[in-house]
Amino acid sequence: MTSTRAVPSDATAGVEQRTRGALTGRPRAAALVRDGVLTARAQPVATATAALVVALVTLVTLLTTGRAAATEAEVVASIDAVGTRLVVATDTTGEAGIDPATVAAIAELSSVTWVFGLGPATDVENVAAGHAGPAPLRALVGGLPSDVALAGGRAPATPDEVVVGSSAATALRMPDVAGALSDGARRYAAVGLVEGTGPLSFLDDGALRMAAPDEDVPLRYVYVLAASATHAQDVADAVRALVVADAPSAVDVSVSSGALELRDVIAGRLGASSRQTMAGVLGVGLVLVTVTMLGAVAGRRRDFGRRRALGATRSAVVSLVLVQSSCAGLAGAVLGAASGLAVLSATGVAWPTAQFVAGVMVLAALVTLVGSVPPAVAAARADPVRILRVP
Repeated sequence: MTSTRAVPSDATAGVEQRTRGALTGRPRAAALVRDGVLTARAQPVATATAALVVALVTLVTLLTTGRAAATEAEVVASIDAVGTRLVVATDTTGEAGIDPATVAAIAELSSVTWVFGLGPATDVENVAAGHAGPAPLRALVGGLPSDVALAGGRAPATPDEVVVGSSAATALRMPDVAGALSDGARRYAAVGLVEGTGPLSFLDDGALRMAAPDEDVPLRYVYVLAASATHAQDVADAVRALVVADAPSAVDVSVSSGALELRDVIAGRLGASSRQTMAGVLGVGLVLVTVTMLGAVAGRRRDFGRRRALGATRSAVVSLVLVQSSCAGLAGAVLGAASGLAVLSATGVAWPTAQFVAGVMVLAALVTLVGSVPPAVAAARADPVRILRVP
């Protein structure tokens, strides 16, 4: 009697091919990821527990370290005002002869926000108000800085136009800042009102005229605003090197060292406290994630034993556990970040920066991965014969 051998159909052949692929011990990465995701869904309790731990870690970090980081940013920003970033080059004798080209040279520095120079002062009076005044008038080299508010009118466009400070306008009896000023030899048209703030408030007491491009005005002061307070000392060193003067030894370059020291102390203390809090929260989260994943792996020990008996490699088992924990970590990080930002908004606290929030989420996910490594290695190194032994 002739025996017949069934020829497998295409579907059966496909199943056999996938089965052989699974038993080779080297499944594709996509298959491992898919299997890990399915495992995470098949163990909802373990996955949800790990996700909850990560969410709590992210939430607590944002409510503690995130709040401190936002507070630190606000405090440092308030200290980082114009006063801590302002560098001033002063002609201490009046005979240093600072070249106006110095302003253009300093403006080329990438760490400088703005720079302007002021020439010597001359007294001017209001021609139309019985020579009311006087008020000091200085030539402006470099244009009005952005930290000087134009309260009325416009900026001067020609050397014959001036802007008047708010206090000087009162002394000159020019409430509408319209009219002419004279220094006895030249007349100037008042076209605008300016108000200086902070260390530039002295501009309220005088008037400014735009220096002509070819006018050789010896500067008495050069004001430079550094891009940040941390760069102020570097900007001061650069200003010393770039100042062109007939008597460089008579030029004094100063920076607010006391404010800079206060900024560094506050930022250092707040930052150190935030880092310690974050380290403690992440450490506790690491322990909890490790314990949670140990329980999840213990519940699947027979499954891992069957996989190892069928030819799965230890790296494949480790990958499955890490993929499962990654799913829980990502879900928990997103949930914790959303909850933390919602609580901060509800309590009226400013949000930390987007980079900080993203960094906390990444750290929480990494904590999940690191905490899952010991359980994953334990599952991979377990003897499948002992696991599958029938008593």
